[in-house]
Amino acid sequence: MIVTDAKKIYDNIVPELSGFYNRISCWNDIFSNLPPWRAVKKSGLFSSGERELARLGTAKVLADEFSRLTFSEQVNISVNEQYLEYVNKVLASNGFWKRMPEFLSSAYALGGGVIKIYADSGSVCINYINAELFVPLSWDERSIYEGIFESRIYKNGSYYTLMERYYPSEKGYSAEHKLFRSNRKGSLGKPCPLGELYPGLSETVTYGSGEPMFRYFKPDVSNNIDRSSPLGVSVFDGAVDTLKALDVAFDSFTREFILGKKRIIVPSSCIQTVVDPETGTIKRYFDADDEAYIALKCDEDKDLKITDNTVELRIEEHVSAINALLNILCFQTGLSAGTFSFDAAQGMKTATEVISADSKTARTAKSNKNLVAELIEDVVKSIIALGIDMGDLPEADDYGILVTMPDSVIIDDNTKIENNIKLVSAGLKSKLAAIMDVQNCDEEAARKELAVIAKESQISADMTDLLTLKGDE
Repeated sequence: MIVTDAKKIYDNIVPELSGFYNRISCWNDIFSNLPPWRAVKKSGLFSSGERELARLGTAKVLADEFSRLTFSEQVNISVNEQYLEYVNKVLASNGFWKRMPEFLSSAYALGGGVIKIYADSGSVCINYINAELFVPLSWDERSIYEGIFESRIYKNGSYYTLMERYYPSEKGYSAEHKLFRSNRKGSLGKPCPLGELYPGLSETVTYGSGEPMFRYFKPDVSNNIDRSSPLGVSVFDGAVDTLKALDVAFDSFTREFILGKKRIIVPSSCIQTVVDPETGTIKRYFDADDEAYIALKCDEDKDLKITDNTVELRIEEHVSAINALLNILCFQTGLSAGTFSFDAAQGMKTATEVISADSKTARTAKSNKNLVAELIEDVVKSIIALGIDMGDLPEADDYGILVTMPDSVIIDDNTKIENNIKLVSAGLKSKLAAIMDVQNCDEEAARKELAVIAKESQISADMTDLLTLKGDE
């Protein structure tokens, strides 16, 4: 555990967080679909040991959905023109837009994550760190300013551990590096020269800007485990029992096909015996493939009756139970009921229906989007600060950074039509604008459509007048 290793090196400054990191380790196991309840005891007269529980993997689906809701569309970054090209180049070269969805999914599952910015061979680089590999050292109400990172590498038959401490210093912002080597996996080992693994890396690197070179992100979930800790909590921390219940229900669902397979009851007179040539034991069997006539001695016809004892599969009951549990999970994680559903034929599905502006899902997504936007703004600040420190960019008093996230409110076609009808009827929207919105067309196409509608309306009115006149005659 990183807290244990950090205490061996920085004992006097590392806070007591072992209990919290045990919780993070549990979240990670659940997220990796290796929960504590994954093994169950076998049942039966001749069964012993344990078997693997069939698992639904809901925790990963949930974390991925949170990531999709908050980072599925292009983010707009506005910054002073002299910095824009540089920032976009750094983000693109580090795979920022590809790595962010995965980073956010892990952060939602583990309660947080860190984006680290550093210089390597004259270039600005970005690392995406899981919560279990970072320990905070100092913080305030806004963010964490000092922390320790741990990286493990196996090379040339040895296990290396790189410990990095990032902290504010008198000259700006510094990063301290210490390398350890061990012959055993998971052991910190003894200190060794940085050059063994990282030639050219200095023990201490200082950035003159003073801007933090790492940015911590945590979900919009209140920390009810340790209120004094700056670390975040997993989005499914309050729903662990529900996740377990879902796996139990899914395991029962899959075993329904095993336990409910076709069974027949045959009379004992139909059972044949054979001697095992290796053990000499007598084995009894019923040959379902024997199509020849067999002479059997019996007194009554009922002695030869073969009975089908197959039970009916409880498919609908299991599906209903799983869907009920999924709705409870949505309630516990701030999502609208029906966001997830289970189908016997297609398995786990995510809703694609309406997400209205006032739904729980939309509100949860909005609050987390604000945090993601703030994270990206801070990352851009660090990139520019490092670029200035490296001499790649000119200094400025204000970078003019603004990150805007697209609105993910989704409205289906029927709802869109109803909304436009109401607005047109109330005189709050023109028919032309309504056609453009509903049919997703430009103004020229909308005007043509409006002309056709007007013509058809006139024809309908003329027909009504003609019928009225004939009725009067």
